[in-house]
Amino acid sequence: MFATDSALAARAKRDDQAAYEELTRRHFDALYRLAYAIIGNHVQTEDAVQECFVQAYMALPRFDESQAFAPWIKGIAVNCARSAVRRQKRAGQPMRREVSLAPAENPEQLVAARDMQAAVRNAIMRLPQQQRTAIRLFSLEEMNLAETARVMNCAVGTVKTHLHRGRQNLRELLSDYMEET
Repeated sequence: MFATDSALAARAKRDDQAAYEELTRRHFDALYRLAYAIIGNHVQTEDAVQECFVQAYMALPRFDESQAFAPWIKGIAVNCARSAVRRQKRAGQPMRREVSLAPAENPEQLVAARDMQAAVRNAIMRLPQQQRTAIRLFSLEEMNLAETARVMNCAVGTVKTHLHRGRQNLRELLSDYMEET
């Protein structure tokens, strides 16, 4: 029988390393995608996710087991990713953005998919950080408004504003691309 995240967190609080390793395994991919959406670079994302898991482990005694674990740890991941971006900016080094290619069935589809993916990814990365985070959590991670607000540590209305403005900005940023295709 599979243990719930909350049950695993309770066990991890009692120094059950296997329970924390299972939580790490369950949430690594989602946290990586979330952090990458904020940072845009694989190396810094790996560091931020590792930092997230260390911070979450240290904060486990404060975790309320009556709450969902995923939004709690995603909030930590968002903070770690934001910190990574701030550290890079303070160091005066721009974050290197990476773009991956989507597989396609034929060369024309590959080119079209690559171009579209690059355009969307670049547009998302050009959004202000709060808008980018809200869109990632709500639209791509499929969190509801309340969960998104909890992870972002803001009110639901603020999330709605970030989503609205982010979508408007994406439409503007992608308008030239859409006219070309």
